Amino acid sequence: MPELWLNYGGTDIILDLKVENLSLVENSKFDIRTDESLAEEIKSIPVTDETILVPLDGSNSTIQTTAALVSQAETAGISLSIESIPGARKQLSNKISTQNITIIEKNNDHFIKRANEKSTIFISKSNIDPFFGYYGTPTNLLRLFEQNKMNEVFHSREDDLPHPGEKCPPIEIANNFCENMEAMSIEIISNNSGIHNIYYGKIIQSFQNATDKLNNLSMENEQGLKSVILGTNIDSSSSRTLTSSLDLLWNSINVLKKNATVVIISENSKGFGSKALEKLAYGKLKLQDYGNYDYVDGLEHLMFINSLSEKYSVAILSSLPKYYLKEKFGFNIFSNVQEAAEKILDINGKSHRISLIQDPNIAIFKKNN
Repeated sequence: MPELWLNYGGTDIILDLKVENLSLVENSKFDIRTDESLAEEIKSIPVTDETILVPLDGSNSTIQTTAALVSQAETAGISLSIESIPGARKQLSNKISTQNITIIEKNNDHFIKRANEKSTIFISKSNIDPFFGYYGTPTNLLRLFEQNKMNEVFHSREDDLPHPGEKCPPIEIANNFCENMEAMSIEIISNNSGIHNIYYGKIIQSFQNATDKLNNLSMENEQGLKSVILGTNIDSSSSRTLTSSLDLLWNSINVLKKNATVVIISENSKGFGSKALEKLAYGKLKLQDYGNYDYVDGLEHLMFINSLSEKYSVAILSSLPKYYLKEKFGFNIFSNVQEAAEKILDINGKSHRISLIQDPNIAIFKKNN
């Protein structure tokens, strides 16, 4: 009986399954760059004393790339400035003790200034995304600095379903938002094992290169799955909040059969992770009325839950209060992963094979034609 160790926030939990009851869903495979190879790539990125690094997420790969840029610049006698989002500052400070890392100002004048300076380098990890189709610098900037534009994005959708790995109206709006910016960006393709590649250039071009690579890594979904256990993307710390954990579910939607059982392994030590989910939990928003509200962060998750709750059975292993998860979100609750596995076998039979997906932010499952 194999033991599978699954990340659960700051610890790991064991899933014991017979070989005949386990089906590992292979994620997109790519080579991981060595430190030497990555250093050579980073060395080719031009920096000066005027350069300002702006990491836009707190993923391990974004922190690693930012630290490597600072280290190489210091070796050349160059001191780089860093303006971080709040969610990445602590990790950056732990990694780069020599730097004074400030928080990027949210006011519009400051953002316009940074976005239109060639000395600015935005840094993002690129993933698939259920709302925009893809995640990277354009979507990060739009979410962080253009609330009104996010309202336009929300109402540009063609339907109320997730569209991971697809080019649809929301991503077009994000790209148009960044089209005339003078700033540069670094887009990172990585998984739980490390960094595969980085793409540097004008924002739209580097993002396009990254999404092209993600598309090349896509996999055909030949057969829908009746049960799935979703692991955590450690690189992006997706177990920290319910919002980031739900992204894993929506990114895997094309692999599921109707009435499939999905179990999310999701510690959520940092809480709900978005205003919309928090408001839903506390009774300040109604699930079915998502289309009547101006956009607030995470509103798409209300839409997806409402649209898909009758199609799939969603269960969760989380430290969040069971009352909110069950009564407000409609999720089934498990106390441990072994209980979840046994329930799935009870539903589907003792010979059933439970599928395990461990990095849904990278694995693009194409729709069946």
